[in-house]
Amino acid sequence: MWPWARLFGSLSRHTLLNELLAALVVTLVLIPSAIAYSDLAKCPPVAGLYAALGGMVFFALFTSSRHVVAGPDAAVALMVGATVGSLAGGDPAKALAVASWLAFLTGALLLLAARLRLGAAADFLAHPVMIGFMNGAAVVIIVSQLGKLTGVALHEENSLLKFKEWLRLLPDVHGTTLAIGLACLTLMFLLRVLAPRLPGAIVVFAVAAVAGQCLDLPSLGLAVIGKVDTSLPDPIPQGLSMKDYTSIVVSAIGLAFLIFPEGVVLGRSVAARHGYTIDANRELMALGCANVAAGLLRGFTVGASQSRTLLNDATGGRSQWVSLFAAGFLVAFLYFLADLIAQLPIVAIAAILVFTGITLIDGAAVRRLKGLNRIEASIAIVTSFGVVALGVLPGILLGVFLSMTRLLAQLARPHDALLGRIEGSPVFHDVVDHDAVRTIPGLVIYRFYGPLIFANVRYFTERLDHFIALERQPVRQVVLDARAIPEIDVSAADELNRYVAALRERGIQFVVAKAHLPLRDSAAALGLREWLSDATHGSHLEDTVTAFEHRE
Repeated sequence: MWPWARLFGSLSRHTLLNELLAALVVTLVLIPSAIAYSDLAKCPPVAGLYAALGGMVFFALFTSSRHVVAGPDAAVALMVGATVGSLAGGDPAKALAVASWLAFLTGALLLLAARLRLGAAADFLAHPVMIGFMNGAAVVIIVSQLGKLTGVALHEENSLLKFKEWLRLLPDVHGTTLAIGLACLTLMFLLRVLAPRLPGAIVVFAVAAVAGQCLDLPSLGLAVIGKVDTSLPDPIPQGLSMKDYTSIVVSAIGLAFLIFPEGVVLGRSVAARHGYTIDANRELMALGCANVAAGLLRGFTVGASQSRTLLNDATGGRSQWVSLFAAGFLVAFLYFLADLIAQLPIVAIAAILVFTGITLIDGAAVRRLKGLNRIEASIAIVTSFGVVALGVLPGILLGVFLSMTRLLAQLARPHDALLGRIEGSPVFHDVVDHDAVRTIPGLVIYRFYGPLIFANVRYFTERLDHFIALERQPVRQVVLDARAIPEIDVSAADELNRYVAALRERGIQFVVAKAHLPLRDSAAALGLREWLSDATHGSHLEDTVTAFEHRE
């Protein structure tokens, strides 16, 4: 059954009030966020509102999650802004064209992936890369708003250069702008401590909107957003060059790889809390439809919003009716209260974004990684630095490259062990685990943790030769404990055939123990059937060793 079919059967008089209340809260948080993230995406404020509108409605109709709310997201908007800034050259019309095409093509890629049932791609971005990206993106968000928070004009695009430019222009800071920005930040931090259930962005937005209506802010030297055209936009425009489209497609691929894993992880975590499961391929389709709709409405790329999803859950939302009702409230705001946006002081939006960036920094996750695995912690730190120094997409690609390099290194040099026994015990241990573990004279027992492939077969044979050379007595048999070897490829099979033949010429028998069915099947298909014959294969390591000792 399609999710939208279940959706229209899930609403009752009993749940209606809860869904409406959750939708109202989500909308109140959404409006200032969408306007703020539009700045990150280098688009006019209304682009974020229309992106939210299209994203929420179409995601709600196709998702398998009952709680996830789609819409503008800080990290996603930052990636959009990197592409828009490099292609639009400050032209507002071209900025909208680039952003809307980027959303549309990102959605198309996600729909293609859904058609190909590539839901497993949710695990593509390693956890350290995600942590590093979010921390780096948080720094970029903060730096991007320093000029607006202090009333100075910054022109550099690179975050490091922008920060250096801001330091140079500190004597030109506009005092009133800075004072109001710091007041907004202080208010949000106080509310986070004293009233954590009340989103500070709502309060700052409301206070700023009232101030904009009651005071002549431009006369105080404060910049305001200005008039917003809320008329229904035409479909995404034409007029971009082939070079522009090429850059947009590359960025769309990067965005798709970011949006989907983040959305699935969020959906799974909330679903597990409420005792149901989500379909990863269905989430691909839902995110794809949401972005196609956002693009057609001249919005920018959207993703699953963690803050609004958790808020929806906390306020009692239990179905995607929350997103549909929130979309209705958003339409009402666009057509009846949009004048509030025109007089909003830009410094208030900048303060909301700086606060968002500060709350996105997760130092605890990096410290936890460092305690668990220093290499993965290093990948997270380098990814963060790459995002800040090189840019959002290059930083992510750097993190992915490091993760893939580590994966290849693990495949090429997997863990292994020379096994022995403690005297009087039948249990086998790695000889480095305990000083009392001793190998069996004349026998080398070798365990290999990983598939035997072209990239590691030479390492495998070199390690075996090393362990054979360590034995004081002549080795008469090598036992391969194959319980941790899932498969073998053609190159490894050819190399091992030669190696086993060389062992036999030296008078050393080669025996395989505890080979599971996948390895036996692949070995037999590659002509290694003799390894697993009754004469050479022991189903259990203990039986194989016992047989050797009895022959001795």
